[in-house]
Amino acid sequence: MGWGFRRSIKIAPGIRVNVSKSGISTSIGGKGLTYNTRGRVTAGIPGTGIRYTHNLNARRTASPVRSVVAGSSRIDIASTERLSKREQAARDFVAQVQARTGDALLQYFFSHGVYVRRDDLPEAVTLEEHQGFLETLTREFEATTKAIRLAVDIGSISLAEKEKAMLAVYEIERKCEAGLGQRGPLANEAVSLANTVLSWPKAPNSIAPFLVGLLGSFFIFLGSISIGLVFLAVAFWYGWFSISKFNKKRTAVIEALEAANARFDSLLEAEISPRPALAETNELMEMKAAVFGALAIGIAVFAIYQQTHRDQQDATAASVNDAAVASAVNVAADGQGDSQRSDFRWLVGKYPSDVVTDKRFRTAFYPISRADWRKFVDRITVTSSGGIYEKDGFIVGEGCKAQACASDNAAFAINEATGKGDIVFRETVDASAGKSVAKRVTWKDLPLESTPLQDWLKANEALSVSGADTASAATIPVESVLQTSFDCSKARSDAEHLICSDAGLAADDVALAAIYAKAKAAATDQAAFRERTRAEWNYREQTCHDRECLVRWYAAQKTVLQQIADTGNVRAD
Repeated sequence: MGWGFRRSIKIAPGIRVNVSKSGISTSIGGKGLTYNTRGRVTAGIPGTGIRYTHNLNARRTASPVRSVVAGSSRIDIASTERLSKREQAARDFVAQVQARTGDALLQYFFSHGVYVRRDDLPEAVTLEEHQGFLETLTREFEATTKAIRLAVDIGSISLAEKEKAMLAVYEIERKCEAGLGQRGPLANEAVSLANTVLSWPKAPNSIAPFLVGLLGSFFIFLGSISIGLVFLAVAFWYGWFSISKFNKKRTAVIEALEAANARFDSLLEAEISPRPALAETNELMEMKAAVFGALAIGIAVFAIYQQTHRDQQDATAASVNDAAVASAVNVAADGQGDSQRSDFRWLVGKYPSDVVTDKRFRTAFYPISRADWRKFVDRITVTSSGGIYEKDGFIVGEGCKAQACASDNAAFAINEATGKGDIVFRETVDASAGKSVAKRVTWKDLPLESTPLQDWLKANEALSVSGADTASAATIPVESVLQTSFDCSKARSDAEHLICSDAGLAADDVALAAIYAKAKAAATDQAAFRERTRAEWNYREQTCHDRECLVRWYAAQKTVLQQIADTGNVRAD
């Protein structure tokens, strides 16, 4: 198998060192005339591309062969336009002679396993093993060389000289065809190898999936997280699919190149010109894809963080402005008719302490400050076993603050027809003087006196109402009664009346309320704790009609609630 290479190095103006398979030589000269230390002189016409080469040391056949195959190069359009018609005819004739002669020689060399391109034919005709065949073409090459010289020297050529030159070309083609070797498929393998090189796939562009990923991050930033995640998934899938497809094609082309090179080598005897090969590329495809993917993920994470942060801020703002939102909801409901109002009958039978955290419950009331709402919630913790009930078209609930039922209590009433409700509550301001302050929050079109709360006011010695649509406060006396966890003025059952009339039972009630608060805070299962409390409350109200029963009940409940307060286990009893 043959090999070949060429390298020209400029060492000074007009002087170049040439390195090739056949050795090292030096070229001296410039445009128009060049002398090579191997004895080769090249003369040409600057600007036309026409040149003539003569080898002083070559064998007889080398000079005419090289002059034919290297005597003229392609002339650019600008130089062609400057030529006369006669000069153009001479140029075209020289090009035709060279083309046909070159094709014949290429066919000959390929058939003998020599891979050479047209530009490198001057090197191929110097191969020693083919000098015998080239000697047979001496007369033909001399005829074509003479025609080329005339064209170069005088810019024209006679018809007779053309006929001689063409006859020589015909003879060259005939002899080359007759001298073909057994390696003719090399030409086809060279074409196949070149086509395989051209089939190298183009590396995928990561810009498109990156832009899709940015679009997904934009949707996430706007709040459409599900849509954004879909776009991100599509972007990463498309990027992965493109890279996988490229890798498959690249692997197939590499395998095809290996097979084509193996077939090419099996037919090759000498390689004058470099065979078709892949250009060295540094695609960095995987690195680019990784960088774009990391950027897309980073931007998406930042968008998710921003959206989550905004959601938290919105939730905080909604909590702070919950009263204003409730007002807007009720005003809108009032303007849309009864069909749009909330149905509050779901409250019936529940305990006020269980529904005060429900936003649906709070929307029934006129905007109230957060401080007053907390006071109202604290004063409705302790409730009778009946819970919230219906009365005269209203949903009514009442209760009191643990250990302060005689002075700190509250009540509400919600109109079933309009969905609007009023609130009234009391709080102690001076325990030593027995004074408390009463406050109310009402709708303008729902005076407190038009609701069942009127009876609650009378039972609590009424409030001095100064207006129907604003909160007001009044100082009212607190009766000197036994301290219990509930309002004795509202005592209904036998048990409640007994507790309010017996100092020992009242003390037990206050003590149990304190333990109850601790147990409620410690209970791990609040639902089970509420159920247990209601069951025990109902048992007391329905069973205990004398003092002994209440004493036993308080003693048992103190033990159980203390255990719950210590362990948090509601089912320990």
